[in-house]
Amino acid sequence: MTSSSYQIIVRNLSQTTQYFYVFQKQAAFPSSLPSPASILSGSLGCQSVGNYASSGAQINFGLDSQVYAGALSTKQSASSSQLIALISLNAATRSIVTSTTAARPVALTTADGSPDNSTTLTLDPLGLSAPANQTGIAIGGFGMNVPSYTPLPNPELYCGVAALNSSEAIILSSFIAPTPNAVMNCVPKQIFFVKMGYQPMGSMVAYDESNAACCDFTTGYATYTVTYNANGTFSATGGP
Repeated sequence: MTSSSYQIIVRNLSQTTQYFYVFQKQAAFPSSLPSPASILSGSLGCQSVGNYASSGAQINFGLDSQVYAGALSTKQSASSSQLIALISLNAATRSIVTSTTAARPVALTTADGSPDNSTTLTLDPLGLSAPANQTGIAIGGFGMNVPSYTPLPNPELYCGVAALNSSEAIILSSFIAPTPNAVMNCVPKQIFFVKMGYQPMGSMVAYDESNAACCDFTTGYATYTVTYNANGTFSATGGP
């Protein structure tokens, strides 16, 4: 990860060992106008931990503050329930990257600046160009120029915002099947949720903010301490 990162510390005050997973707030895709149900979400990390008072154990989920544009092609038609959102996993060799995925760090569009806020997708082979400035991109978002392609009954191409976690995995976090031959605008929010349950890193999750801890890094905090209370509720406290 870069020197700038977010930390989410999770403490379990229940009497039983629990799994917890992290997911990102759903991005907006203003140019594509998808229904919320068509925006997909991936698990950014999942671990189990026992009672904090008796063991002192806690989970530390680390996430890079850098925003990434990501693309994934299943090559063959795959339903969303079968989709694995993991783009790359470099933890073992630092070089395991499949030929059907791509990711690029991008800057988000500002009202008065000219950042490198857009990337161009190629399909054969799948890839994303070095970011460059492009006009017409939504403020707070990035653009992806999607070429012409023919979607199958179940889309084989997915694009959106990706996140880099402390395991050096880049995962599609909030994404859609993009409109062919169009500019996809993606406006991500650096807001993350912690929820109880087993959702392995890179797996699809049903987007649901209820009964979850909210970690809003847009407020300037770099760390959140999330507590899962014995009564089944969450609390979250931000800090430097």
